[in-house]
Amino acid sequence: MKTKRSRTNVELENLLRQLGLALEASGIGIWQHNIAKNQTRWDEQLKAIYGVPKAPLDVIWLESVHPDDLAPTNEIFLRAIETKSDYASEFRITRPDGAIRYLRSRARYFVDAAGDPCFVGAEWDVTDDVLLNKELERSREEARLAADHDHLTGLLNRRSFDFALSEFARKESVNVTLFHIDVDHFKEINDRFGHAVGDFVLCHVSRILLKAISAGGVAARLGGDEFAILIPEDESARINAVLDHIQESLGSPIPVGDQTLIVRCSIGVASAASADFAKLLSHSDLALYHAKRNGRNRAEVFCDEMASALANERQLVQDLRSGLALGQIRPFYQVQVDAKTFRINGVEALARWHHPTRGILAPAHFLSVASSNGLVAELDDVILKAVLSDMESWASLLAGIRVSVNLSADRLDDPEWISKLGSFDIPPGRLSFELIETIFLDSLSDQVRENIQTIKSFGIDIEIDDLGSGHASLLGLLELRPDRVKIDRQLVMPILQSVPSRRLVSSLVDIARALDMEVIAEGVETLDHARVLADLGVHTLQGYAFGRPQSYADLTARLEREALEFQQAGAISAC
Repeated sequence: MKTKRSRTNVELENLLRQLGLALEASGIGIWQHNIAKNQTRWDEQLKAIYGVPKAPLDVIWLESVHPDDLAPTNEIFLRAIETKSDYASEFRITRPDGAIRYLRSRARYFVDAAGDPCFVGAEWDVTDDVLLNKELERSREEARLAADHDHLTGLLNRRSFDFALSEFARKESVNVTLFHIDVDHFKEINDRFGHAVGDFVLCHVSRILLKAISAGGVAARLGGDEFAILIPEDESARINAVLDHIQESLGSPIPVGDQTLIVRCSIGVASAASADFAKLLSHSDLALYHAKRNGRNRAEVFCDEMASALANERQLVQDLRSGLALGQIRPFYQVQVDAKTFRINGVEALARWHHPTRGILAPAHFLSVASSNGLVAELDDVILKAVLSDMESWASLLAGIRVSVNLSADRLDDPEWISKLGSFDIPPGRLSFELIETIFLDSLSDQVRENIQTIKSFGIDIEIDDLGSGHASLLGLLELRPDRVKIDRQLVMPILQSVPSRRLVSSLVDIARALDMEVIAEGVETLDHARVLADLGVHTLQGYAFGRPQSYADLTARLEREALEFQQAGAISAC
């Protein structure tokens, strides 16, 4: 019997030793709390967790709990006492060395042999798990942020913007206003200053838009230089306040190296109730389109007339494509005359569209549409081929007469077109390309400079149009060395009444002569204009005083008539 009891005691001791080792390995501390006596016993492992030497019956648990967790943790314990139920809690403690640890505590209610209510529980350190979970949550939050926001500006991205718009649409009787925003000439900013400055500009615009929205508003970068903001209201006063803030803030220059840059934006605005949100984006986009078409750096608010205008423009584009294919685009010609003899010494080819229902249309009705829809190159080719064909049929009538053709700036930067130009049979000295002066705002690129020299090598003259109204510098004229310059009609028309205008025209003539360039004056309305301009030294005159633009047939008849009159005059003088 004694042997059996001894064996049982040994087994119990081994079991207790194994339990202790297991608890020590697990890092779990054990405690027991006598509720009636308010006494707590901790084992050595729990003392190590708290970092305190503890006498057997000291109650210092709440002194170690982190101040921010003290009230809720104690409340959970008191509720377990009150309900005589199991206890479970997680809280932070502050160890004597200042370290903050996260603990998990579990306990079970029981009544001991003396009849006292008690808890026996276990606590273990879960700091590593908690911190790992926090890091994982932070990573998930960063991933969500990256998925929902533009990486450069921090604004919402297109996906999140669409979601925000759909959330507004779920609400009943909600009115919102959408501002659709594009940075004006952003490609030129990137090309001139580099992509780092372009990114800086995008961030600059983003900060302005964030400040423009109020609580409940949304700002997003939709892509590239395209932005949008939503505000949950459609009152005109609020819309105007947002626009004023954006435009005033954009008016402040930003530093770019040793220069400053003023960023401009075009803005399209549309408002709608939640039931009509499907149209909101298309309406704001249409308003933005009109803002760009009307000169940029402005805001346009959608109206129904815009949709009608766009439909008409789309029809016009379709008609223009057909017109180019069907030969409806033909040159008309306006004569240019010698300022002293008034004899024709040149003609300018001007595009005219023989529209099947709207009659003959001047470029003002279709050139901007052609430009915005990539049809200018085709338009240039059609006119040039028609002019060369007309010149061939006029061979006997064009002795000493030059034909000038307007050339768009884009063609000067197109080496393929220059190569194709060399394949045309162009009589040397008979054709001139007229370039708009404003293409020389900046210095010529190497490609443009090379292409102009190639054009000259084909025996084609170069003219600069609208001299005095653009921004060509004298150095630019000296570098380009055009054969002729044309004084803008806005400077010509007031010379009869304005002495300063006459002096300005005279100065331009002197500059052109100093650079060995001929001078053409356009907008010559009367013979009085013609006489004054001749006295100022202008070589060639063009305007209604000598004829309006006319068709190939009408000009042919005029050239034949004048050739006959010249022959008859020569015959009379010979007699």
